[in-house]
Amino acid sequence: MSLVYNSTVLADDALPLLPTDRAFQYGDGLFETIRYERGHVWFWPDHIARLQAGMAALHLTFPPDLTADVLYSQLLDLLARNGLTDTTARVKLQVWRQPGGLYTPVTSAINYLLTARAGLPFASTEKPKISIYDTFRLHDSPVSSLKTLNSLPYVLAGIYKSQQQLDDVLLLNTNGYLAECQAANLFWLTDNVLYTPSLRTGCVDGTARKQLLRLFPDAREGWYLPDVLATAAVVFSANVMGIQVFAGAFSTEQHHYIVQHFTDPAT
Repeated sequence: MSLVYNSTVLADDALPLLPTDRAFQYGDGLFETIRYERGHVWFWPDHIARLQAGMAALHLTFPPDLTADVLYSQLLDLLARNGLTDTTARVKLQVWRQPGGLYTPVTSAINYLLTARAGLPFASTEKPKISIYDTFRLHDSPVSSLKTLNSLPYVLAGIYKSQQQLDDVLLLNTNGYLAECQAANLFWLTDNVLYTPSLRTGCVDGTARKQLLRLFPDAREGWYLPDVLATAAVVFSANVMGIQVFAGAFSTEQHHYIVQHFTDPAT
């Protein structure tokens, strides 16, 4: 398989990373996971907008010749090289600061990496075995809504999920309010109103979250304790790869309305 490193196409095993690389040393960077399906790069403008916001927060700068359009062209070329043009793929874009300095960096210049692997189509599944992971709580910060290279809360949540043989876990913030799931945002419907935790809880500003808030313009974002889920008609999580229903059930109309938006490029 091929990858793109700083605009150069390389084989997987030819990626040059130094021991001083700041992604390895300090987690000094960001990433985006992008879904490609049916010849369509899903929600590309939202991914680029979040990446640009994250780079501004981390004081990183793109090279002048590396525009969103250039990245998009490189992504399509990489899919073709890896034989993924006519299938479903999972694309990852990683951006991190170039070497130099210790905790205090000496540059805002970046390295970046594009990879593409075969993926699964967008799916709607039932995952009823959930629990609260309460060992590591989230908090609001200038980077909490971004996808940074420091993913330890989600790694530890994943270990707990595996140990307890759960389908997913709910993460709380430092005050005990619902924040998100291990790898997706959390939602529920009560009286046909969509609810989701506020970004101020420390949850990631997910791309699927953006789409659902656009689909449900009357949705409510806020601070909610876990017991609110007991009276919800349906509790689910969502990311750009799928919807997982934890409890209750969508109406046929609700399910079609949501899933169509994530599977039909014309919507």
